[in-house]
Amino acid sequence: MVYKTTGDILVNFGRGEMTPYVLTYDDLGMACATGEGFTPFLTSFEAVGSKPNRLSVLMNTMAATCSDAMAIEEELRYLRAMNRGDVTEAQDARSAQKRWAQLSAKRQYEAYQRTVKQYGEVETLDDCPRLRQDFDEIVFMTGLLSGVQSLLNDAASDVSQGIPRDIAAKVERAAQCLDNEKWWGVPRGIRASLWNILPMIAPDNVDAMAELRQAAQLGFDSGVRLSSTLYVISAYSTGNDEEVRNGLRDFAQNADNLNPDYAMMDAIGGFMLLGISDRLWTEATGKRTPFGGLGTFWDDRSSDESINIDDLL
Repeated sequence: MVYKTTGDILVNFGRGEMTPYVLTYDDLGMACATGEGFTPFLTSFEAVGSKPNRLSVLMNTMAATCSDAMAIEEELRYLRAMNRGDVTEAQDARSAQKRWAQLSAKRQYEAYQRTVKQYGEVETLDDCPRLRQDFDEIVFMTGLLSGVQSLLNDAASDVSQGIPRDIAAKVERAAQCLDNEKWWGVPRGIRASLWNILPMIAPDNVDAMAELRQAAQLGFDSGVRLSSTLYVISAYSTGNDEEVRNGLRDFAQNADNLNPDYAMMDAIGGFMLLGISDRLWTEATGKRTPFGGLGTFWDDRSSDESINIDDLL
């Protein structure tokens, strides 16, 4: 009874106090450490009757930013090795990247499964869960995003986790249960990004990229640019280089008047886009995006532009 009471207090504190506080952080290292360090402790109270599902969704998602960051670093090492023609180094980096992607997929799928356990699956709009508080809506939305990310990371790790492919269609339906205007265009952005990547689940005569642009603009207007991240990821996944560049530039140019209450959500979006930018820069030049250079590209500069000597020191 003492343990359950302790667990219930922790869960209630996490929902009412810790989560709103953490969402104001833009320090992803802090989110990563919180997710990795707090998740096992929190979920252990499930064994004595506490119900940490909702917090576990958020904690596993934050923990996945750690492994995502390492996967990106290994992918950049792979690209640099390929540029040098170092096959052994490239093979080693690719293996390491897949290991980290596998871990991300595992954590993100856990977040999605916890979401389903808490709120159920949405087969039709009549199955939409009753989301009583903003906290429930944030958890539900985060779980859907993690479901999509788990599929991408599972694919990057040679389907090592065997995550069901039908998650995409389930997430597309479930996203309709959220208010698009209230949540910065993310619900529509989730659906449109899946329509763009998987045209077979798209409604007839829908322009997925146009829907993504509208969602991204709503995010800019709301001060949380997460829907812009979905726009760029979707364009990158389909090899649309022009839209990727446009999306990265727009994201960087809309960095003012951000909503401080959801700084973490915006920071996670920025982290994911910086990873894409780093890949593009490394493929083209052998080095990652210059410091403070998100939204710029190696071929933007004139050939006679002077080099900043500080970057060489």
